[in-house]
Amino acid sequence: MSKKVQIAFIIDDDEVYIYAIRRLIKIQNLCDEILVFTDGQQAVDYLSEHKDDISRLPDVIMIDVNMPILDGWGFIDEFQKMNITETKPMKLFMISSSIDSRDVKKAKEIAIIEKYIFKPITFEELKEVFS
Repeated sequence: MSKKVQIAFIIDDDEVYIYAIRRLIKIQNLCDEILVFTDGQQAVDYLSEHKDDISRLPDVIMIDVNMPILDGWGFIDEFQKMNITETKPMKLFMISSSIDSRDVKKAKEIAIIEKYIFKPITFEELKEVFS
């Protein structure tokens, strides 16, 4: 079995989704620590502040497409500029209610995105994210 995820990011502005996904992650003991950001800029700021401390960087990032301030695409642009994955490997998943085929296509074209998952995420998909 693979090593348990230490830190996961949830970057999403949907409070109901955040509550539900955090609860499911905790119940299933999939992760030690969950950090929640309600827009991409908060997550970029956190990563910028902690980029030199591998122990504070996430193993998994789950990000929504549509959010205020800095959306999922903006976060990915900033994330790629940081080159943090050279320091620590991370898995990034877009988890969104957007069924816009342009979003799905764009996600497939960005190498660092493991998978585009439609909300609501199923338990099987969640297990895949944390495997």
